[in-house]
Amino acid sequence: MRVVITNKDKAKAFTSIFQNMKLFCEHVNLMFEPDRLYAQGMDSSHISVFEIFIPSSWFDEYVQEGTSVLGLSTHLIFRILNTREESQQINIEYNDSDSDKLFLHFISSKTSFDKHFELPLIEIESEMMEIPSVDYQAEFSLTSSNFANIVGQLKQFGADLHIRCNEDELRLTAKSNESGNMSVVVPIDDLTLFAINEGETLNISFSLSHLHNICAFHKVSDSINIKVSENYPLKTTYLLESAGEDENEDTKARIVFFLAPRMTE
Repeated sequence: MRVVITNKDKAKAFTSIFQNMKLFCEHVNLMFEPDRLYAQGMDSSHISVFEIFIPSSWFDEYVQEGTSVLGLSTHLIFRILNTREESQQINIEYNDSDSDKLFLHFISSKTSFDKHFELPLIEIESEMMEIPSVDYQAEFSLTSSNFANIVGQLKQFGADLHIRCNEDELRLTAKSNESGNMSVVVPIDDLTLFAINEGETLNISFSLSHLHNICAFHKVSDSINIKVSENYPLKTTYLLESAGEDENEDTKARIVFFLAPRMTE
């Protein structure tokens, strides 16, 4: 198996994804298939799930026969990727003849030195979850950095994010007895996408600490898409590449998160 990323923006996004993965789990199985790289994981509290879909066409070079499932330590990946210079391309190699190691190379321009790593592979017993398709009641998209800033500020005022959404308003609120409360009203016209079932009003709450971890990935994409429905997990999607009006986003490189709602009596 050989995978190469020479595009600087893609290398930056790829690095950001795997640097932040340690926020969710200690170990992860990477599935290198002939047509894509796929990974799935769940946080230790079983509140949030992530899925990574990167089609082979997204990479500058992708050579893979069959399916290779490689178990890695997310903390080790973090340390290795922290050594990468912004100008360095990423080469990933795996050989059946040396099946207990993954080889990672950062190939440099003239301004820095090449770096080579051998990552020990580990066996991870985990079953892939089948995540059902849901017709969400509301959907909105906005700049990912703006949403990350809002979530970071709200987190200072409470443990939960309360979302109130209808055809006229999107309101995000956090509150506590100690800190009071903070509300952010997001004008509908400032959203790049907004849709809600006619006559619907949603009132849903989610963990701000878990949502804050999801927002740590905001550098991988300029925008974040959020879908919500009562009694279903919130779904957030970062696209690693743009999708045209006639293109299906499910065919694009992306990272998706599902966050269970706070249950209220």
